[in-house]
Amino acid sequence: MNETHKPFPPVFATNRPDSEETVAAELNRLFEGTRRDFKDAPPLAIATAYINPGGFSLVADELERAPKVRLLLGAEPNPNTYGPLEKPLDRGALDEALGEHEQWLSAERDLTGFTRREDQLARRLVDWLAQKDDEGNARVEVRRFTDGFLHGKAFIVEHPTMPSVLAGSSNFTYAGLARNHELNLGYPSTQYTYLVQEWFNELWEKAEPFDLAGLYEARWAPHSPWLIFMRMLYELYSDHLDAEDDTKVRTLLRLTGFQREGVARMLRLLEQNGGVIVADEVGLGKTYMAGEVINRAASEERQHVLVVAPAALKSGMWEPFLKQHDFSRRVDVMTYDELRIRWRRNPAEMAEELDNYALVVVDEAHNLRNTRAQRTEALNALLGGANPKKLVLLTATPVNNTLFDLHALVSLFVRNDAAFAAVGIPSIYKYIKRAQDMDPENLSPEHLFDLMDQVAVRRTRRFIRKNYQGDQIQLPDGQLQTIQFPDTELDRLDYKLDPAGQQLLDEVVYALDSPDHEIGPVYLNRVDDPRRLLLARYVPSAYYIEDTPAESYQLSNAGLLRSGLLKRLESSPLALARTLGRLIESHRAFLDALDAGWVLAGEALREWTSTDSEDFDEFLETLNDRHSTQAEAADLYHVDMLRADVERDLELLSHLKVLADAAAGSTADPKAAVLLERLREIAADARIPDKTGLSESDRRKTIIFSTFADTVHDLHAKVTAAIEAAPPGDPLSDFRGRIAPAVFGSRSGQDEEARARVLARFAPETAGTGTTRNDFDLLITTDVLSEGVNLQQAGRIISYDLPWNPMRIVQRHGRIDRIGSKHRKVYLDCFFPSANLDLLLGLEERLHRKLRQADAAVGTGKVLPGVEAGVGQVLADTRDQINRIYEGDSSILEETHAALSGEEYRRRLAAAAGTVDYTEQLRRLPFASASGFVNPRTDTNGYVFCVRVGEHVRFRFVPTDADWNLYRDDAGNPILYADTLSSLIVADPQEEDTPRELTSEAYDRAFDAWEVARDDVHREWAELADGTSLQPDVPKALRMASQLLYEHPDALSIEDQEDLLQRLNTSPPARVQSEVRKILGGGDKPAEQLRQIHRLLIDSGVQPATAPPELEPVDRDEIQLVCWMAVTAGHKTTAVG
Repeated sequence: MNETHKPFPPVFATNRPDSEETVAAELNRLFEGTRRDFKDAPPLAIATAYINPGGFSLVADELERAPKVRLLLGAEPNPNTYGPLEKPLDRGALDEALGEHEQWLSAERDLTGFTRREDQLARRLVDWLAQKDDEGNARVEVRRFTDGFLHGKAFIVEHPTMPSVLAGSSNFTYAGLARNHELNLGYPSTQYTYLVQEWFNELWEKAEPFDLAGLYEARWAPHSPWLIFMRMLYELYSDHLDAEDDTKVRTLLRLTGFQREGVARMLRLLEQNGGVIVADEVGLGKTYMAGEVINRAASEERQHVLVVAPAALKSGMWEPFLKQHDFSRRVDVMTYDELRIRWRRNPAEMAEELDNYALVVVDEAHNLRNTRAQRTEALNALLGGANPKKLVLLTATPVNNTLFDLHALVSLFVRNDAAFAAVGIPSIYKYIKRAQDMDPENLSPEHLFDLMDQVAVRRTRRFIRKNYQGDQIQLPDGQLQTIQFPDTELDRLDYKLDPAGQQLLDEVVYALDSPDHEIGPVYLNRVDDPRRLLLARYVPSAYYIEDTPAESYQLSNAGLLRSGLLKRLESSPLALARTLGRLIESHRAFLDALDAGWVLAGEALREWTSTDSEDFDEFLETLNDRHSTQAEAADLYHVDMLRADVERDLELLSHLKVLADAAAGSTADPKAAVLLERLREIAADARIPDKTGLSESDRRKTIIFSTFADTVHDLHAKVTAAIEAAPPGDPLSDFRGRIAPAVFGSRSGQDEEARARVLARFAPETAGTGTTRNDFDLLITTDVLSEGVNLQQAGRIISYDLPWNPMRIVQRHGRIDRIGSKHRKVYLDCFFPSANLDLLLGLEERLHRKLRQADAAVGTGKVLPGVEAGVGQVLADTRDQINRIYEGDSSILEETHAALSGEEYRRRLAAAAGTVDYTEQLRRLPFASASGFVNPRTDTNGYVFCVRVGEHVRFRFVPTDADWNLYRDDAGNPILYADTLSSLIVADPQEEDTPRELTSEAYDRAFDAWEVARDDVHREWAELADGTSLQPDVPKALRMASQLLYEHPDALSIEDQEDLLQRLNTSPPARVQSEVRKILGGGDKPAEQLRQIHRLLIDSGVQPATAPPELEPVDRDEIQLVCWMAVTAGHKTTAVG
């Protein structure tokens, strides 16, 4: 209708977006017309179910001019409110509807976006609601009708003689006034208008005052940092509060609080994933927690259960445990070897037997980290039967050599690599690989928070000490023990080198160090110094004829090799000499292959191991095999130059080995001499009677750790010889006949049962059956014992190597710093090469800076302003930790990595939300609520946003400079971080009374940061919702195998073809890929190759690919800001852009 011909007052109003006709336009025409036509603007009355700032903004100019406005709100009936027509109004239904109505009003408030414009609109609504007239009376009054339902909507001009009404279906919302297909009719000044006024006044008199302004003002209330942080945790874990309420867990065994909580979480994860990793540190009762789950399955659900355990634990713990608690009837126990042997002997018969089990519990599950081992093959066959099985994996050490150990365990029950896409992990394998690349030497999965939170129960001693001190825990013998830990004394043992040792150190350090112009983009950029190691054999891509950059993984390998040699140098000359020997063999094999026309390229070391584990040497050995690694034709390379540089390196390595052999063969070993003197002091102290009643043997018991098996071999021989030669009366002689055999990992030929027997005789009270003889007081071992065993009968540990990774010291210390220790104080000694400490640490830092450059080449991480990225920052932090150990600061031993699987955060939320009132306060907190504080643990300002995407939660940390300006990378893109743990650490105020600090400037700049965070969340979700992005990144070797199958479809049956194709559509570990390449490079016929590959994938536990989870797309406006925190840096450093 033509605007000039519309009747006034309006008689009809609807929304027609295509013609820009809106209800709001008609309301404005009504309000403006009556205001201008009369001397005094008339008051207004509005009846509506809902109101929001968007709707208000459409008519705000007129409403703000009205002298008086009465706003009546009320609940609409829903279709389920009434039953039969004669049924009277149900007050309970009305109260429920009113509660829902208030929730809807809150939801309308929460749907107000967090932008400057929408924030201003909401503030304008609140200002209007608070308007006063000249006499101080409220110009706007809000009431809510609570005596029934309010379904009618009306906008009334309350002129005493010429009232007007526009009434119909439109709520006072943006959708009602501008978008929805509404029907509203106008009633000019007639008797019908007065009837509408009477209707409104009747309801108004029955209505109650309602604080609509307060509902919106709560959004800007000065919330405490603690409340906002708890709201973040509530968003993340609220659904866990009831599911993991330990008071609802019925237990057969006498479990303490944290164990009941663990059982509740185990049950939830078993239901969610079909499996769970119980990774509590040793001594916290994993056996009893597993026992509760076993009892539920066997006794209550009458299911068959299989326990798989090392031989020593089968007879020594599990069988007596099950018998003692009387639920062994449907439970069988097998050792790893029994399972493996029976499976290999008769797979078909064993498969049928194993398919009867509904629950499988695997103790010491880290033994399954090798996906190629026969024990893993047998277990995969067990789990892959016709009947689904739930899996409980018990291990205190889910990570031993690399973070990929965790991938091997998770893959046993999470068969889809994209299973956790909804929580921001589109690929489990890539997620773990990224964490490994960020910090290849760190074996603590701190970068895997989101994954651990989905699959694991993980509590540390620090967590238990902090939250459960004084509770009681049941020990294996059935006795109750109060939870308490001994005090710790941390001491330094300094040593100096003799001339031969110093010469070796100086020459090796010089050889390992290299200027910035070492081997780089092309083969010509190399060091012209025969005393420097090029390690050209490990970076052959630098010698390509084609002018291309060197492979970043090869540069990384070379850097890691240098670091590994440095650590062996500090440990012992023998450890260095043995590794140099392996490198010499590797160089000779490389030259032999080069003579045959091949260049051995090798694989990424980081996917195998860290540089201070036994598998490091296995990696070196694989480099010599042309078929198991990547090999290329030599004519692609500058062969003469490559050969010359490898020969030069071989000559230098041979020279260094001569020096190492000489130092190792020296009769005087100053480092070992310091150790022997310390053992003499320990034995002398043990002779002094002790008030605690501990025996002299227990007070003498000492564990000596070295990272390297070669050092342990050498040290055991030297210590044994010195003790045997000690004269009578020398305290050192007290150890005579009481030195345990040296303990090594499986690569050194010592199996787990042999280790268990040694430990039982060293600490019979805590590692044995209780009846085992107490034969040993001195134990020399590698880190194979740094986790996973109870050795608290001893009270002393000596760490023989420089603590390159302080977390290893913490892990070693955990063997004796345990619940149940009878020692009031335990002692930890660490060796330091004081005169050469700065030299060694300085070189390590330089090597890791070069590793960081290799990281940057493959994009392993962004640079956090004020901090160095990746391994560079790890070394900076590590240097500080090493210095603290050097100074004897034992508090570092309490600093295990924070909340690896969210246990501490869940515990803190449960404690805070212990009352109904507080939980309701958290739930009702308005969206976009905010706070801020000064965080002394961060060195950059920034914002942490807690975000809701449908039913899912995301976190984003957006760092800023001191003026709250966004940081940007070189391309101008804003920098932000998407991992949950980083956000929680930054946003954590630690204490409930932490002061609030949120300036107006910080609040205003938060809108800009939120735009960046929301865009990133939307981008991530769009990628996840696109199913193609969740397909696995299939390695080249498996793609080649798939192509071979397409070319030879008759090689396998149709069923096997489909199965093989599904298994090939995955991304298995590097070792499996290497085996596939080896098969493809062999001389067998295609059909045989395909059969071998099929068997390999089955035996290695590579499961058929399954469809990725389907995630619904969301619009950008559907991404909601739950709450946010502005964090001011309290630890100032120089920021970098």
